[in-house]
Amino acid sequence: MRDYEWVTVACEGASYDVCICMTFNYVDEVRPVDSEINIIALISQTNIRWMYEQAMEEINANLNAPHFKDMSQMEYLIDEGIEGPVMDDQVA
Repeated sequence: MRDYEWVTVACEGASYDVCICMTFNYVDEVRPVDSEINIIALISQTNIRWMYEQAMEEINANLNAPHFKDMSQMEYLIDEGIEGPVMDDQVA
């Protein structure tokens, strides 16, 4: 798993991109969707905790989904020549 995961969370009629620090289990950034502005300082601690819970549910659901591949692990496998487009073609 990567050190940081981004998840889109709907809260109070708007959508936010939430960055979770997976190493220390906290919300690192909150941005309105398609924005580069971190608004975490403007959000109540109650909403931040709720966003954290929602984001973790999404992350855990994705990790358990059969189609999900951890891209940091994929990058390692491709770098090592274990998996990737070339290796997948050789298997077929």
